[in-house]
Amino acid sequence: MPVQKKSRIVKARLRQSSPAATRRERVQSKEDAIIAAAHKSLVARGFAKTTMSQIARNAGVAEGTLYLYFSNKNALARAVVAAFYYRLTETAKTGVAKCATTRQKLEFLARHHLENIIGERRLLELIASDVRNTQAYEGSDIYKMNREYVAVFDDVMRDGVWRGEIEDGAAQWIKRDIFFGSLEYAMRTLLMKKRSNKKDIAAVVAELVKLIIGGSSARAKPVSDRDLIKAVERVDAAASRLERLSAVKM
Repeated sequence: MPVQKKSRIVKARLRQSSPAATRRERVQSKEDAIIAAAHKSLVARGFAKTTMSQIARNAGVAEGTLYLYFSNKNALARAVVAAFYYRLTETAKTGVAKCATTRQKLEFLARHHLENIIGERRLLELIASDVRNTQAYEGSDIYKMNREYVAVFDDVMRDGVWRGEIEDGAAQWIKRDIFFGSLEYAMRTLLMKKRSNKKDIAAVVAELVKLIIGGSSARAKPVSDRDLIKAVERVDAAASRLERLSAVKM
């Protein structure tokens, strides 16, 4: 290995293990621990009954340390919500990427959403309260995080229409509201009846996906990834032929 290149690698490793880098890692680690402790308290007790002293005990730090990271309980709660949305969105994207058909993707998204809103219902109450108290919701951080999350559903629906697995009927926002609104109502019903096990969730998911897709999947032949690649190749070939013909005419 050239001496110059080796020197750069050594310097990079030294920077990574420098006191400044180590301090940043410790700060980030402590902040993550505080957010995790706050999340646990908020889910268990709700916002009103959660205190900063309880969060500090759960995080294993002094109460004064919390205020070095977050100005008050509201700021800490917002950090918990942001972490929740990030995890919710990333796991949704990862799960969808593993599914082959539009139906499978929608089933995963419905199950993923319903399980999370049942498990995190106290946190959702906090989000709903924050939205009610926000005059300009469309410009808020929660609005942006929510848009990024539901965009996963929007992408699945657009892809399903393009593949011919879903009919391009109602407006996208109507389908989105039906999907997520139905799941939120289902959550309340399941909790009220104390029926939120996997079997009950699966039944809700199956009925909702049937409603969203309708009979379109029976009438339209699903398109495989190989078919999509071939279609793109045919379009590229046709475009190339047109370019050659245009060049000849000129």
